[in-house]
Amino acid sequence: MQSVSVRKTNDVSLLQILLLFARVGLTSFGGGLSAWIYREVVTQRGWLDEDEFLGALTLGQILPGSNVINLSIYVGYRMKGAIGSTVAVSSLLVPPMVVIVLLATVFHQFAQLAWLHEFLEGVAAAAIGMTASVGFRTARSLLAVRRWPLALIAVVFVAVGVLRWPLVPVALVAGAAGLYLASRSRHGAR
Repeated sequence: MQSVSVRKTNDVSLLQILLLFARVGLTSFGGGLSAWIYREVVTQRGWLDEDEFLGALTLGQILPGSNVINLSIYVGYRMKGAIGSTVAVSSLLVPPMVVIVLLATVFHQFAQLAWLHEFLEGVAAAAIGMTASVGFRTARSLLAVRRWPLALIAVVFVAVGVLRWPLVPVALVAGAAGLYLASRSRHGAR
């Protein structure tokens, strides 16, 4: 991965934010959005460093609403304040919304074509792969510092994915355990 120094926030214009988030919104699908934003904001442009991005992504996942919208709000705000947030979210949502309405109209006319359904399944598989890449980066970043998050990830995976326990109670218990373990590791580091 190339090393890009983090730019000062006043170096980023509203037009750059608008163009970036419009392009991300128009060229990404589903869970792949956070991976694309990572690539653009951290790797390509250096607007945020990896730790700040992963912190923003974590915050976006904890808060109510869409992770990507929350991430866009954070990046826009970090670059240009409230107007940056507004520009980032609007340009992420409005252009693809127009395209989706147009595509839905066209899709309705050609819904009986089997190859079209296969194409959409391929796009969904690509989005899953991009989401997995962000998860891998997050896990790799965490494991470089401490090992207990891997055990917590495995416990959540088994509880929800294998045992089919309800997500909300598992997430609450895992979150509490994570806070406890993080505080213990901080106190141990002092």
